[in-house]
Amino acid sequence: MIASQTAARKRAPIRPRTEPLRDWLDFASALVRKNAIKSDVVTSLQHIGQRKRNRLRELWELTELSAPAFADEVAGFYQLERIALPDMLAARALTSRFSRRFLREISAFPCVEEGRDETTIALCDPTETAGIRAAELVLRAPVQIRIASFEDMTTALSERAGEEGAPATDVETSSPQLSDDIENLRDLASGAPVVRAVNELLEQAAELRATDIHIEPHRTGMTVRMRIDGLLRIVSTRADLLPQAVISRVKILAGLNIAERRLPQDGAAHLRIARSQVDIRVATMPTPHGESAVIRLLPRDRGILDIPKLGFADADEKKVRGLLGLPHGMIVITGPTGSGKTTTLATMLTLLNETTRKILTIEDPIEYEIRGVHQSQVKPEIGLTFANALRAFVRQDPDVIMVGEVPMPRRPTSRFTRP
Repeated sequence: MIASQTAARKRAPIRPRTEPLRDWLDFASALVRKNAIKSDVVTSLQHIGQRKRNRLRELWELTELSAPAFADEVAGFYQLERIALPDMLAARALTSRFSRRFLREISAFPCVEEGRDETTIALCDPTETAGIRAAELVLRAPVQIRIASFEDMTTALSERAGEEGAPATDVETSSPQLSDDIENLRDLASGAPVVRAVNELLEQAAELRATDIHIEPHRTGMTVRMRIDGLLRIVSTRADLLPQAVISRVKILAGLNIAERRLPQDGAAHLRIARSQVDIRVATMPTPHGESAVIRLLPRDRGILDIPKLGFADADEKKVRGLLGLPHGMIVITGPTGSGKTTTLATMLTLLNETTRKILTIEDPIEYEIRGVHQSQVKPEIGLTFANALRAFVRQDPDVIMVGEVPMPRRPTSRFTRP
């Protein structure tokens, strides 16, 4: 079981609606009690309930109610406001952000009503929770639900679809990226198999004590590799999973912009994986076959290692302890990815962490949280770089400074050429 608490970012993502709606069978039973449905068709209700789409429309067709009267019953049962066709046509339509196929499938009309500031979604079926959640993710705003009749919805979509921006065309003529985004968001928001697949992937990585997960799309699918003991190993995944869907789910966990596929993005989240608290760092990168993603797993309960557990030879451990005991100097640690640079630095800081010392760090990201050490996260978008942080550190009266990365200076070009 994985519970996500997405790390705070500059633009926090809009969380999907999670309020449970009363089961539609309760609504059907209420119609039976009101004699709106004939008793000889009650046996059809269970068959309708197994469907994921158009359940309320078929239920309406079994009744003798008009479209407005049925919409009134839906609004009253689910305790939602009604919206009439004139109000829908007078509102500012937001249909240009969706494909017509999506809007017709879930019978939805997103808009901003006159005299209201919040975004409204007119629906015929309020049990369409997947569509509601997907719409909130696309609009990046909480929405207010209004109930419309099926007839009013058809008219409103016919007259207003595609307004306020680029036309909302059908899937055959719309942008494939937009269509994919909508479909992926719907799957992600409704607990589709891709959600379970990503959860299982994270749980598998935690069980194998992997430090990184690499999700790499290619022409015929995707490859998933995990870095275990410093080496990347291919892990098996379901062949029917779409790479775009998996990447979209990972981006949602990390609070990234799902619609942005052209630029690299970085995000973070705090997850609970297999009863353990884990911080993840996500980095995406555009490729010719779609976005790739790298997930770094940072278990909070692994603790800070002791120097004897770092694997130093006895002679080297003695030298390290001697260097840490000097009053002045600089220690530089280099090595390839996964070699233990950050773990070694964190262990050294733990040994130096005393109340008589002020320790400052600038890191990207902060992988180990050390109590008593003042740690800062690099934020290039606001000008907090390694260089700027280091300039500020020297005015903070520090005893120890740790810089997570040291950019290599450019080699000067000589004006003279060797013979």
